[in-house]
Amino acid sequence: MHIFVYGTLKKAYKDLNTFTSVFHSNTEWLCHAVVRGDMYLKDWYPALKLGGENLVFGEIYRINSPVLLETIDQYEDAITQEEYAIKLKHLNPITSDYVRKRIRIDDMECWIYEYLGEVNERTRIENGVFEMR
Repeated sequence: MHIFVYGTLKKAYKDLNTFTSVFHSNTEWLCHAVVRGDMYLKDWYPALKLGGENLVFGEIYRINSPVLLETIDQYEDAITQEEYAIKLKHLNPITSDYVRKRIRIDDMECWIYEYLGEVNERTRIENGVFEMR
């Protein structure tokens, strides 16, 4: 099981808080990677919208604990792709910030978190690299 991260879960921020430390204790860094999409700054963290022509740079990790995905979902205020599809089908309100999706990056199946809320084009991170200030 792999995950693509592009924000505060990158190795540069492994000591940011208790959760980022737990994440890095239960994962193995594999490589740098790129996805197509746009990244926006929401307060102090990034929000990704997949698709388009721009690039977002991040890292891929192997998840060593199956329970970790559920913990990340809570950290990110995320729902699964299946839950998202059911809510859309039944026209239920979506109150989560992110949806956890499966995508293919090179030859790896990876989980990724896509932002569901509104974004402001003025906050787009044009170089596709999140850096805390």
